[in-house]
Amino acid sequence: MMSFDRRAPVSGRARRGLGAMVACAGLLLASACSQLPVQSQQASPRARHVIVMINDGAGWGAWDAAAYWQYGGREGMPYFDFPARYGMTTFPLHVGKQPTYDASPATGYDPHRAWDATPTGDQALPFAGYRYLSAMPTDSAAAGTALSSGVKTYNNAINYDNQGRPLPYATLVAKAEGKATGVVTSVPFSHATPAAFGAQNRSRTHYHEIARQMLSGGHLDLIMGTGAPGYNVNGTPCERLRGDESRSGCDDADEFLAAEDWQRLQAGRYVPEGGEAAWRVLRDKAEFAALADGTLAIDGPVLGLPRIAKTLQQARQADLVGRDRRNPSGAAYVETVPTLRTMARGALRHLAARSDDGFFLMIEGGATDWAGHTSRCGTQWHYGTCTSEPEYGRLIEETVDFNDAVAAVVEWVETHSSWDETLLIVTTDHDNSMPMGPDAQARAFEPVDNRGRGRMPGFSFRPTGDHSNALVPLWARGVGADHFAARVRGRDEGYARHVGLNDGRYIDNTDVAAVVRAVLRGERLERP
Repeated sequence: MMSFDRRAPVSGRARRGLGAMVACAGLLLASACSQLPVQSQQASPRARHVIVMINDGAGWGAWDAAAYWQYGGREGMPYFDFPARYGMTTFPLHVGKQPTYDASPATGYDPHRAWDATPTGDQALPFAGYRYLSAMPTDSAAAGTALSSGVKTYNNAINYDNQGRPLPYATLVAKAEGKATGVVTSVPFSHATPAAFGAQNRSRTHYHEIARQMLSGGHLDLIMGTGAPGYNVNGTPCERLRGDESRSGCDDADEFLAAEDWQRLQAGRYVPEGGEAAWRVLRDKAEFAALADGTLAIDGPVLGLPRIAKTLQQARQADLVGRDRRNPSGAAYVETVPTLRTMARGALRHLAARSDDGFFLMIEGGATDWAGHTSRCGTQWHYGTCTSEPEYGRLIEETVDFNDAVAAVVEWVETHSSWDETLLIVTTDHDNSMPMGPDAQARAFEPVDNRGRGRMPGFSFRPTGDHSNALVPLWARGVGADHFAARVRGRDEGYARHVGLNDGRYIDNTDVAAVVRAVLRGERLERP
């Protein structure tokens, strides 16, 4: 294997060719690498930086609820006035957990059925539109694969198609263009969405294999998220804990990262393929802040693993961390971990210094989805009593944290870059439990009730227990944002009328990958 010095920026076409070789090495990428072009057409503007931000599981009602609490209205959202505003379909190829080797999609989206207010007589899903949207939704693996690779696949797949073949994904494409690459999340870094931007696997549940690909492949310059052992969901060291309740996140400490990989990381001996520097592991909150502020500069790849299990904040236990009435959930925040905003700022600063050809970065607010699930009894999303209700306050908190991260990215673009060389996409991977107004079980598609800044809005969820097929919002700004106009799949009058975030035009989640690929390579974007 040819090696190069990753401690200093490498420029131009030389790094692009070398990056493609490193990205393709050792990752079962035979078919993926064969699809990487030798030359790209200079038919469209090339983006220097591409940033994709995903608020996992945020249906349109979740965006509204957080905006009303945080800003008092939609207008305060840092992406509200982005020029490209669309709905987006999220359906998978099919909802099975294994490939069917059949090219025909089993799912889809019908805007007429989605907004059908015909009563069903069903107490849980009282309108025909609710019932339709609750059927055959995507999971985060298939949705992340579509966003990253541009290919529809089966639920459970991480960049594998329905024929069982690995797919090229966003960070591989970016690395082949000489760019630095990174993924940031508020949940375990080997979880479905970050995995879709950094690995390939037939099953999202193979966390150890996914983590090893992300760490060893040489195609990522930065990873941030939870998933390392040593601390519980409240940020308490596991060795200090007594009793089952306070040990959440300790008894399955190696769930997301294999023990042998963690030992290599701690010893400073984990060098990615094609690199010469080992992963620098950050754990202290102060280290994340120093990276964000520029007082800490790191030459090699960065792995940020805050001292907490599962999520940055969502899984914390109020009885143990304390109460704070100023927060939507009423629970005090864990003060020993960074915010998603701080992690985003650190990632931007580190990646910008890694390559003079720019970077690709995916930032996920992963725990909005975890807070939005209904019927969570006995699952990883809930610690404590069983309930069929989502966590209203924590869902708002997670989207507030995400919004703050978006604001930090916008500030970085306008201070250190420009919209003429950077593309920022803000969206989600799917809806979760269809959050709507407080009386939406009686009034079809009732909007969330805005009760003022700092006050809990009026909203409710559909008791589906899972995701939905509803259209979700997408906002984009910067070089190439106008490409989305060429990918419009239709106009949803119900979305325009009930949601009001745009005129009803919608794209598909695979169009995100198509636009990203076009601006990374400077290629002409074809209509779907």
